[in-house]
Amino acid sequence: MRLSDSVRIINDNKDFRLDCAFIKRIVIEISKYLKGPRDTRLEVIFLNDASMRALNKNFMKRDRATDVLTFRIDMDEFPARGRERPLSEVFVSPGAALKNSRVFKTSFEEELVLYIIHAILHLSGYRDESSKDRARMSKRESEVLKVICGK
Repeated sequence: MRLSDSVRIINDNKDFRLDCAFIKRIVIEISKYLKGPRDTRLEVIFLNDASMRALNKNFMKRDRATDVLTFRIDMDEFPARGRERPLSEVFVSPGAALKNSRVFKTSFEEELVLYIIHAILHLSGYRDESSKDRARMSKRESEVLKVICGK
């Protein structure tokens, strides 16, 4: 299966009109550059802040909105679909991207790309629980952002 066939973009945030074809191309470009993950189907879903907060509270036990959440679902847990490749879901808040673009003096698009890079790094094994992990991840995010966006 081609990488483009395994990437799906869903905009469930009615407050933002997003170019899903452009975002899909960016996701594929980032995935190719990072050389992974190739063993998964990937859905990138854009949600509003209330939905992001609910996901964050339910799965991460943090009662606040967040910019990006990443989940990898092992399809072996679902017997009827066990032969399919695992599904990875990335949930992104365009609202957070807009707010942070103003705070950090970046573009809205650059913030979205940064969130997608962050998510794909998580799927590639990067963690951000410790300050050392965060520094390593931040350095890699900057490197990938520079390659993808020329920033």
